[in-house]
Amino acid sequence: MSGIQNLLLAVLLCTCALTGFLQLSNAVDQDRVIIRIGHDSKESSPVHQAMLLFEQEVEANSDGKVQVQIYPARQLGDVRETTEMVQQGNLQMTFGASVLLTSIVPEFNVLDLFYLFRDLEHAHRALDHEDVGQVLLQAMEDKGFHGLGFMEVGFRSLTSNERPVQQFEDLQGLKIRANSNPAQIQAWEAVNTLPTPLSWGEIFTSLQQGLINSQECSTYSIFAERFYEAQRYLSLSEHTYTNYTWFANKVFWDGLSAAHQQLVSEAARKTIDYQRQLAGDQNRSIVEELQRQGMSVNVVAAPVRAQMKEAMNGAVFAMLRERTGAELFDDIVANINAL
Repeated sequence: MSGIQNLLLAVLLCTCALTGFLQLSNAVDQDRVIIRIGHDSKESSPVHQAMLLFEQEVEANSDGKVQVQIYPARQLGDVRETTEMVQQGNLQMTFGASVLLTSIVPEFNVLDLFYLFRDLEHAHRALDHEDVGQVLLQAMEDKGFHGLGFMEVGFRSLTSNERPVQQFEDLQGLKIRANSNPAQIQAWEAVNTLPTPLSWGEIFTSLQQGLINSQECSTYSIFAERFYEAQRYLSLSEHTYTNYTWFANKVFWDGLSAAHQQLVSEAARKTIDYQRQLAGDQNRSIVEELQRQGMSVNVVAAPVRAQMKEAMNGAVFAMLRERTGAELFDDIVANINAL
């Protein structure tokens, strides 16, 4: 963390100690509750704009008895750091992509299957369902968290400066960036690409220098990271859906009155719906902007997606099932397919 982040963290911890609001017991002062939310997204992002709605809803509906303080743009650190703070009770809420939380909540590994959801509506329906999303949020409880729900990043797609992916064979030999994750590497090898593990910050330079000629991420990230300056083609493969899992410290949550829990839950539901709407609108407009920036955009056809799904999941299915837990994995997949 930077010096400024350390200073902010020190101030936050001192404030918590002085006010006594972070109590690791059920004795929360119900006359004055403060919810501090730390996250790593920009203030212009849909998720931060949604948090502002959450702040308004909670404070208005509690007559100011519950106050919300938001720390965006990594003021308190990245997802790993804010997650640790929430788990330790030094922060009340944060959110992050479930793929970044699997080391703590292994049950989330099931969400790393490829083509798990047919479309956005299917993803929302599943993640809001008592037999899918609520089961996964419940798995967070014994890790010290209370899950509030799933917001949206969107589907991940492929970019390349080599060629568009219009046939399964077009994946052959693409030098694609992969996470330093065995499952991800095996999946991309299964469709005949040449995955290169790189950190997120290395992607743009590596594209410019030709170390890689392809990468995969959300459409928002393609625009925000200016990948369009080093990539000619965007192939909308939509092979993975990325969520923002939103959660609170469990001791803090359990210490809230039943009325305050209901109030916060209702505000969170409204916030999630609003954030998904904002994210969807933004992702659609970004595709149009990427075309204006000179990218050639194509939709990967359903038969090609089916080939990718079969090959990629064939490579990682057993690994993800073992990490998730076989019984839970099978139940979740079956319930998603049934929706």
